[in-house]
Amino acid sequence: MTTAAHNSKLDDGQRQKLFAYHFRKELAAETARREAAADKTANRKVAKAADPTFTGQKFDHYLKAHFGEDDQKPVDRLKSDRENLEWLGLIPSTSGGDLLAQVDRVDNEQLIQAKGYKAGLLGLERRSMFDGGSADDKLWLASYDAGKAEYETEIPDILARLEDDADVESPPDLDEDEAA
Repeated sequence: MTTAAHNSKLDDGQRQKLFAYHFRKELAAETARREAAADKTANRKVAKAADPTFTGQKFDHYLKAHFGEDDQKPVDRLKSDRENLEWLGLIPSTSGGDLLAQVDRVDNEQLIQAKGYKAGLLGLERRSMFDGGSADDKLWLASYDAGKAEYETEIPDILARLEDDADVESPPDLDEDEAA
């Protein structure tokens, strides 16, 4: 019995060429994935050199929260992690045992501002998910503009400062004649 979409009219050589046709697409996708993974690794090394707290785990967590559809899941995870650390005695109890007493939720306005600001920092598309012209839309757009403006204003100075620090830390290259 032949499977659906199987074309038994192709000879072995034609099947091999058809496989090569599809494999080329697989190969291109895999090559792009590996190049992206190498770029990701290189970026993380540079970021960690700039600030040791910028770990791969931090980037992974941020990406997961960024692409997550449910904003409540990271909040619940944080509460659970905090509770575990309290129970282990690694951090002081912030709630006196009452998890509901913790003020770890933002109101709707703060959430809209945070999302708009983050989108501006990351250079995402300047389009909110709110009805155009609504108060929420205006708040998101204002926050987006603030995030974008801060990024564009401050990132050149930050990068220049890091480059200057790197120049100070690395010894000047010596020519062979100077080294002798």
